[in-house]
Amino acid sequence: MPIIGGGAGDVKVEPTKKKKTERVLDNWLMRYGEYTIESESPEQFHLWTGLSIIASTVRRNVYLNQGTHILFPNMYVILIGPPGRVRKSTSIRLGRHLLLGVEGIHFGADSLTREELIRSLAKISTGSKQAAMTIHSTELSSLIEPSGIKMIQFLTDIFDGDYKWRYSTKHQGKDVINNPILNILAATTPTWIADGLPADVIGHGFTSRVLFVYGADRRFLRPFPGQLDGELARNLQADLDHISRIEGDFIWGEGSKACYKEIYEEIDREIPKDYRVEGFHNRKDIYTLKVAMLLSIARSDDLIIYPGDITTAYSALSDIEESMHKTFSAVGKYDHAADTERLLAAIREDGELTSEEIHQRFYAVGSVDDIGKMIQMLRSQGVVEMILQKGKKPTIFRAVTPSKVDRQGSAEEETHPLRDPLTD
Repeated sequence: MPIIGGGAGDVKVEPTKKKKTERVLDNWLMRYGEYTIESESPEQFHLWTGLSIIASTVRRNVYLNQGTHILFPNMYVILIGPPGRVRKSTSIRLGRHLLLGVEGIHFGADSLTREELIRSLAKISTGSKQAAMTIHSTELSSLIEPSGIKMIQFLTDIFDGDYKWRYSTKHQGKDVINNPILNILAATTPTWIADGLPADVIGHGFTSRVLFVYGADRRFLRPFPGQLDGELARNLQADLDHISRIEGDFIWGEGSKACYKEIYEEIDREIPKDYRVEGFHNRKDIYTLKVAMLLSIARSDDLIIYPGDITTAYSALSDIEESMHKTFSAVGKYDHAADTERLLAAIREDGELTSEEIHQRFYAVGSVDDIGKMIQMLRSQGVVEMILQKGKKPTIFRAVTPSKVDRQGSAEEETHPLRDPLTD
């Protein structure tokens, strides 16, 4: 496991007077799932939005001492899906609304340069024992594009929460960030990932630290969603306020170390099917502990990691890893990779397209031969089938629907991502 976070002796929790509060709900994350039940967005989006909200709430207040390093439960979560279809922005706003009322949470601007972000974190650290910030961006490009690769490098560097981060320039002097901790919850499309991120950062560095949560379809169609539960919203916000006041280090519950050792070794044995997911997979052990901490504190103040927390975290991460390669489906050396992904999305959207319709829609991407090669690529992947019609009728290209077993696995393997770890 790589050394991350501050040194084991760097964390100093200063005693402060805390307002006495009590939990209202039995499990914040489970109740958040109920709160978002009217939203069409995929369940995975709400699960990882909820976890991100808890991470933003606890900041550096809680941690796990791993001997050689201190691990904080901060996360970079990016929701990925077709534009407009899966309600990515709605998922973010539902969580953000609850976090806005929690005292001591600092939000970064949706769009800012690297220098502005550094100065904002440095300013926070001068008046607080930690430079904790949350960035919510409904379009990742707004965060990355103003500074490009420099922003990507900074986000990579600051992720682990080193004790002190220094930045100096020739003309503007030095900025020092003490105890930084950054949480990001953002959204974008596979096409922007291909067009907006440099190809050489895919699979390692920044993207290995990001949880890309992919969703292709809404979980249901609800043209007239019901009203949000106001009382539940108030209780969720009250419990976030309570959780924000918890401080200390996590301890291992009975059987937890043996459970984690088994998962740690399993991760090491596995080889990802797609090289672009290797970076995430190699950090999956670290994220398993981060998520386990969040699952524990969503349920209890005791700061104990139970075996069920670890297995549930690992299961949730495996679920998003399974579809993470689709995030990078338009990334590659093939000149028409992004266009091929758009063509596949169009065929899936309509169910099928004729050859005439494809050429009418995609004439701008290249020649007839180029479009033909794109179709052949999709056919060779087994995601599109060709249907020849009699006479002069145009050829039909139909999307191939994966079997239920391919999408979900057997019924025996299915587990609820928010099951109670204490009952396992």
